[in-house]
Amino acid sequence: MRIIASLALATISACAAAEVQPPRATDAASATGAWSYSDHVEELRAASCPEGEPYLRAESIDIRVIEAERGGEQAQSQQLTGLTLAGAWQLESKESNFGGLSGLSVMRSGSLLAISDAGAFIWIGIDPETGAPDSIGAISYMRDLNGNYFANKRDGDSEGLSLRDGIAFVSFEQDHRISAFDLETCGSAARAAPVASLTPVIDGKLLQDNRGPEALTFTGETLKLGFEMRHASGSPTAILNADGTFSEIETTEQPFFFLMTGMDARDDLLAQLFRAYDPVRGARVILQVEQDGERLAEGLFKPPLPVDNFEGVAIGAAPSGGTRFWVISDDNFSASQRTLLLALDLDP
Repeated sequence: MRIIASLALATISACAAAEVQPPRATDAASATGAWSYSDHVEELRAASCPEGEPYLRAESIDIRVIEAERGGEQAQSQQLTGLTLAGAWQLESKESNFGGLSGLSVMRSGSLLAISDAGAFIWIGIDPETGAPDSIGAISYMRDLNGNYFANKRDGDSEGLSLRDGIAFVSFEQDHRISAFDLETCGSAARAAPVASLTPVIDGKLLQDNRGPEALTFTGETLKLGFEMRHASGSPTAILNADGTFSEIETTEQPFFFLMTGMDARDDLLAQLFRAYDPVRGARVILQVEQDGERLAEGLFKPPLPVDNFEGVAIGAAPSGGTRFWVISDDNFSASQRTLLLALDLDP
């Protein structure tokens, strides 16, 4: 999702969605139940990687890794609570479609998988000893259910990513939906197996083209979505039902003007990203970490700490064995923005 260049436009977009009568989530949940990974994983694998489909490797790309500013100890102590900024890097590549990164997940190897606004998967290698990006990358473009590349921006406007057992679950804006790609079995040949087409209403508001399912994660067997819109104290989150409706709708808590852009869950931890922008102060981003519903750590990213249009967050492991939060920015393919990757370690 691109940063809106006007505070007035951002406020109107976030707050002026029409109030409509939402579907009765409790009725939908009782009729269809929450979508469950175990119930659908085999059919998703079969649809994404049909029998006889050969494995196709992603195209290798070089990634230039540049050390980014960290803001100094005083700024870190003032703006980070329970977190240590272990690394900050600016990533660049000669590949023209490297950038626009929104969703992020940690692979079993410890390296990172991201999705791009260009409808692509991008792999970012991480050195297991240093915990830093190692300049090795790869890219492949998403395919529809027929095995063809997405035809336009509307089809490929990917935003949220959650990786499970080698299957990439991706949420899309504009055509609000979730698809699954069996990258482990078919690699770049994986097709977009339909998980659900989303109901156009959440928490009493219509989903706008660019105010959709920005965040996606697994909580146990179910998929949880976060929406880049504002209602009451924050942004709505919900559990996906099998028919594309929502249940267990809750509202996050964050300062005014901040909207949800990313989310990841692991064990009893939940990490959530919220972004605000105006032309005077630029981008500001909040990372909230909860454990069993209680606030455990928090970071406020604004100068002098490194900051850009952070949209992806993923929970992984630091080389020390502790918990690490990865945060990545969407540069909107703009020369005035950067692809920043941050590593934040949870304090003992």
